[in-house]
Amino acid sequence: MKRPNWLISRFEVVNAILIALVSLTTAFSVWRTNVVGSQAADESRAGRIDAGKNQALDDESYRKMYEEAGFAYHFAAKEVEVQALEASKDADARDRAVNMRQYLLPNMKLIAQPLATDEKYRNADGTYDLQKRLADMRNDGEETPDPSVSFERADSFFAERRWLVIGSILLAVSLFWLTLAEISSERLRKWEFVVGLGVYLFGITWFFGVETVFFLLRRGG
Repeated sequence: MKRPNWLISRFEVVNAILIALVSLTTAFSVWRTNVVGSQAADESRAGRIDAGKNQALDDESYRKMYEEAGFAYHFAAKEVEVQALEASKDADARDRAVNMRQYLLPNMKLIAQPLATDEKYRNADGTYDLQKRLADMRNDGEETPDPSVSFERADSFFAERRWLVIGSILLAVSLFWLTLAEISSERLRKWEFVVGLGVYLFGITWFFGVETVFFLLRRGG
């Protein structure tokens, strides 16, 4: 007696269930690969933002340093002028020097500090050590983020995504073989089922292996 069409063999039931499972696993693998790619893009973007912030702070430090250097230069020039007037034989010049030293120089000195007031910024030849001043400004400024951390994490996520793509391809290949087993003849379908199942198990192992390795690498870093 011929069996009804809805009554299929045990093999076909198992294969159909496995096809459904592989399809769900493949969909999850593709989703996870896209999530990792998105995380990589976010980390890369964060690194570029941090690098931009660092560059802006560095530019501001240079601007402020040269501004201070300009004030210090004008103060030094004016101080030399006052000293020359004080050494003059002209009484009016000496009086002018007194007024300048009493009123003008103190105000200019306030603006020209710390280059004009702190001896550690003064070189032996009388010039200013701008590099030391710049280093102090960087050390005293707000703490800047390290963009290399974000870039390293981005590289890690990009590498993980590349390896996960291989896992997704393996799962897709297993789905192909299992689908062939569903429609092939009795003689071939068992071999195709075995190949599909083997590739599927290898793909699952690959997928979770990649996830575990990169999780440990990032955790250790």
